[in-house]
Amino acid sequence: MRALAEKWLQAVLGEKAMFRDGQWEAIAALVEQRQRVLVVQRTGWGKSLVYFMATRLLRQSNQGVTILISPLLALMRNQIDSAAQWGVRAATINSSNYNDHADVYTALYQNQLDLLLISPERLANDDFQEHVWSRLKERVGLVVIDEAHCISDWGHDFRPNYRRIMHILNDLPAKTPVLGTTATANDRVVADVSAILGAQMNIQRGALTRESLRLYVYPEPQEHAQRLTLLSHLLKSIPGSGIIYCTTTRDCRIVAEWLQQEGFDAQPYYADVENEGGLSRIELEDRLLKNKMKALVASVALGMGFDKPDLHFVIHYQQPGNVIGYYQQIGRAGRALESAHIILMHGIGDEDIQRYFIETAFPTPQQVEETIAAFQTADKLTLKEFERQVNARQSVLEKILVHLEVEQIFIREGRDYRLRVPDARPDYDRWQRVTQQRYQELAQMQAYIRHDGCLMRFLAEALDDPHINHDCGKCKNCRQQHSKFQHNPDDVERARHFLRGGKPITFEPRKRWASELPGIKKTTDLRVNETGIALSYYFESGLGAQVAKERDQAHYSDALVTTSAEKLRDYLPTMGIQPQWVTAVPSLRRPKLVPDFAQRLAQALNLPFHPVILHQKQHPAQATRHNSYLQAENVLKAFAIQGKLPSGAVLLIDDIADSRWTLTVVGDLLQRHGCPTVIPFVLAMKSGG
Repeated sequence: MRALAEKWLQAVLGEKAMFRDGQWEAIAALVEQRQRVLVVQRTGWGKSLVYFMATRLLRQSNQGVTILISPLLALMRNQIDSAAQWGVRAATINSSNYNDHADVYTALYQNQLDLLLISPERLANDDFQEHVWSRLKERVGLVVIDEAHCISDWGHDFRPNYRRIMHILNDLPAKTPVLGTTATANDRVVADVSAILGAQMNIQRGALTRESLRLYVYPEPQEHAQRLTLLSHLLKSIPGSGIIYCTTTRDCRIVAEWLQQEGFDAQPYYADVENEGGLSRIELEDRLLKNKMKALVASVALGMGFDKPDLHFVIHYQQPGNVIGYYQQIGRAGRALESAHIILMHGIGDEDIQRYFIETAFPTPQQVEETIAAFQTADKLTLKEFERQVNARQSVLEKILVHLEVEQIFIREGRDYRLRVPDARPDYDRWQRVTQQRYQELAQMQAYIRHDGCLMRFLAEALDDPHINHDCGKCKNCRQQHSKFQHNPDDVERARHFLRGGKPITFEPRKRWASELPGIKKTTDLRVNETGIALSYYFESGLGAQVAKERDQAHYSDALVTTSAEKLRDYLPTMGIQPQWVTAVPSLRRPKLVPDFAQRLAQALNLPFHPVILHQKQHPAQATRHNSYLQAENVLKAFAIQGKLPSGAVLLIDDIADSRWTLTVVGDLLQRHGCPTVIPFVLAMKSGG
């Protein structure tokens, strides 16, 4: 069997190709011994070769199809291409290829596929359970769990849907081989994954150090403008193409726009980039793969499994949350190069973002208890019905429902959920321990930035690499390198001007009411505002920080008035609409704050100001309402119109927008009283990045 596998290997990679240490051992454990195997190997080692070769050998001996569970669409696309290279007939069932599902089902039934790729979420899909799993589970040849660290809540990228895998493993015939693969699992995660997948796991761990990576860290924090000028310098001096990682969607856009202005072909890449009307994620990945751009400025949406052997650099614009995730991302570089540049910069505020991610990784026990308590009024509930009773964002509520379903506290029947075990609860203590572990990992990341020893060795030890016993000799500290780059004050000021200026932030209006609001017969019975304009994001440095500070002082400065007027004068003509007057959203808590700002802004724009909106009843602060239904209900009857409206389009001013429901309700009210067009403007957005 090994001779046959080596023949196939050499047919693809050349007559001198040989299995790397550990590859055949993993294949043999699956194919000959039918074991459950966990392979922990560095990126680029060839974990996909193991399951493609095992699949082909199993199919050669008339075994069933391989089910490969993979977390990302981008990863699936790469794997299908790679499978064909190894003579494996592969297809996928996912949300982006619905029209192909029937053909894939037919190929499966007729035994014309060797490997089926699915996401863990697909395991909960009723159509998949009925048409695929019910017919395949007795004759699956191999189950592969790619990026297996996602199954453990101790892992850096835990995904509750991965826990569904536990249930399908119970359906498999005895001695069905199972393979888990990951490049980012320390001892804690390995032990947890092994316990979840089966106590008799065959664990194979290799060395994680990467000889081609030249690690460099800028130890001192830098403001955004300094990091932008440093990026321009680095991209001029580093050959080839690469990835620049940013923590937020907003920063992906800002950094890409800056680099484009500097003459580089750099494009932003994040989860919903297709919604912006530009290139799709597939097209962006393809351009990078073919070296048709200098850099993708990416969120973590570009991570696991992206395979470009000649990626020359990975730069982190901000501090990552933990060493394990950082290793995962830098592993994209230098797979087929002698040398690749790995650079980390950071600044004030990076840690706050990571702390927010840590605190929101798990729902709160109170939110979970509210969700379970909702069944006191009904035997079954839909997501929309939960929203009316549980004060949590829809994304948080969806996370709660996944946790409770995966842990079999809830049962899902189509769109309905039923309470299966009323007294059962998630392991809140474990969630708390994981949260504390995340804070320790954040501290470890900060220690890496300050570390004066070998950086690669630091990473390997953080990952509990059993093979590390020497320094890399190539990182900044081993080579005793110090950057000679000096920030040019004029360039930094130009970058500051870019950050203050640039395009305004726009936000789409709400186009429907939340379903089943009291007094609303149809969700479409809504007068829609124009695209909104925001001066800043509330939680970012610069203008956002200025808005937050002045809001606490209950007075917005003339400087914000001037900046807002400049932005509006530049941008309003591009909308093809000219407001004829200005009004403001009043607040009973701060009655003068927004009207005073709006009146001065109207004067700066040479427009009349008319305070026609009356805040007629006090309601809880919108910030205390966390989903769309409760936010809409909170302000639905809170405002009224006083007096006759002036003619023409209105510029509707508020200071902060989060859910956009206040602007939606007031805009609808203005239009019902005869205003033809409502253009919202806010000083800061609290969401969207």
